[in-house]
Amino acid sequence: MKILFVTSSSDMGYWLAELTHPYWHFTERGCEIDFASPAGGEVKYDLMSDPFAENSWEADDLVSKGFLTDKSLVGRLFSTIALKDVDPTRYDAIHVVGGGGAAVDLFPSHELGKLLEHFWAEEKIIGTICHGSIALANIPARVKGRRATGFSRAEDAQVEALYGNDFIPYWPQVEMEKAGILYSASTDVGTQVVLDGKLITGQNQKAASEYSIAFIHLLFGNDVVVTV
Repeated sequence: MKILFVTSSSDMGYWLAELTHPYWHFTERGCEIDFASPAGGEVKYDLMSDPFAENSWEADDLVSKGFLTDKSLVGRLFSTIALKDVDPTRYDAIHVVGGGGAAVDLFPSHELGKLLEHFWAEEKIIGTICHGSIALANIPARVKGRRATGFSRAEDAQVEALYGNDFIPYWPQVEMEKAGILYSASTDVGTQVVLDGKLITGQNQKAASEYSIAFIHLLFGNDVVVTV
């Protein structure tokens, strides 16, 4: 199985856990990963998601710590594929990484919309998490009436209290609902993963591992949990 990871090219960056946790779970099961972004080339992560950074929000994120200590993995994020150059026929699924940057350049995005249209039309798996779920608003005709989650307006309000009201230009929940998505979320400190057909979405970084495991079950068509 080959999965395309899409991250923001914005200086605001992506959220590490929303890339590293899926990467770990997917590669552990033999999946191949390619990285893409709107501009291609180097992409940056939000320093607040760096477990080694001062005042990090993710100081206990062992998965991201492991990823960052592997120079070969970090090096791959210096040469992402530009979205316009991606051949979607090479991939079985797509995962859109969150972080505030996703709300800067992953919506509105004609190139990402074209990619998502391919995955939807070919009945491949589409996964998004946190602010990355705003990417679904690029294909309103496809997502209208579908169930999904992402970073909530209430959660964005908490971030705005720290960074100001101009933190991001678009709010995932608002744009998703405008596109006709049946949005839902847990409390603003909760965790939720929503599965609707071959569309899978995670609310925030706290859901990164649960989202990844559910994604794997969907990808391989099996569930490792046995009820006896």
